[in-house]
Amino acid sequence: MSLKVQMLSLIVSFLYGVFFYITLKLLCKLKNINKYINIIITFLFVILHALFYFWILLKVNNGIVHIYCLLSLFCGFLFFYRLKKFRK
Repeated sequence: MSLKVQMLSLIVSFLYGVFFYITLKLLCKLKNINKYINIIITFLFVILHALFYFWILLKVNNGIVHIYCLLSLFCGFLFFYRLKKFRK
C-alpha cells in the first residue's frame, strides 16, 4: 500500500471517529424510550456504523483494516470528546 493511500486511510479514520462521536451523542439523547427498543436501536447503530466504516475503507484502500486505522478512529473519537469537554 502506498504512502498516499495510508495517509488517506488515517485521515478518513480520524474523521470517522469524529462522526461516530457526534452520532453517538445523538443516540444518547434517546433515553426516554422503551428499554427493548433502545437495545434494538443500539444494536442497529453499532452494526450500521461498522458496515459504513468498512464500506468507506473499501473505497479508500480496498477494505484493508490495519491497527493504525483503528487507532486513528479511536484518536478522532477521543479528540472530539476532549474538545467538547474543553469548550464547556
